[in-house]
Amino acid sequence: MRIAIPKGRLQEKVLNVFRAAGYDVPTEADLRTRKLVFKRGEIEWIFVKDCDVPVYVEHGAADAGIAGLDQILEHECTAYQPVEFDFGRCRMMLIAAPGAPPLTKIATKYPRIARQYLDSRGLRADIVPLGGSVELAAVLELTSHVIDLVESGETVRVHKLVMQELVAEISPRLIVGKTVYRTRPREIRELIARVEEANYGIENTPGRR
Repeated sequence: MRIAIPKGRLQEKVLNVFRAAGYDVPTEADLRTRKLVFKRGEIEWIFVKDCDVPVYVEHGAADAGIAGLDQILEHECTAYQPVEFDFGRCRMMLIAAPGAPPLTKIATKYPRIARQYLDSRGLRADIVPLGGSVELAAVLELTSHVIDLVESGETVRVHKLVMQELVAEISPRLIVGKTVYRTRPREIRELIARVEEANYGIENTPGRR
């Protein structure tokens, strides 16, 4: 079985879940080698950018993986989402500078989600895709608004921006390809059960809340 792990802020917590589920995951020493593929017993672990996890699973290059709901929605990934995690939760917000003009142009890393947001409210606005610090677009008046993830809200406060509306609640999910779920149900059910149990144990560890 091939499992896709998101590199970056979720990587350590994701590996902790699989470790708690009894899987032999790559060690810190392994990861320092810069390798992106590790074989451990029957599991092949691949490390990819968080935005690519749904793509690998959707197209069958990985059997399962953990991805944020933001990436799942943006890629219109149809994989099953059997487990939702408590760690890494954040909000996707519509953000603007104080006294900003009416919504006419939105900067975002999530153009598909932004379009769906506008359509659901019957609004019209131009969408400007950006790959870096989206909030800067509102600060420099490149756009009237931005849509971005907010975790602590510190970036919004530092730049004196205003959160106007919730677009979506975001959390990491275990995703499983539909084909592998159909062709190898026993293995997939075992994976889901082990991850679910490990996630429950981590969530209920004293001192976590």
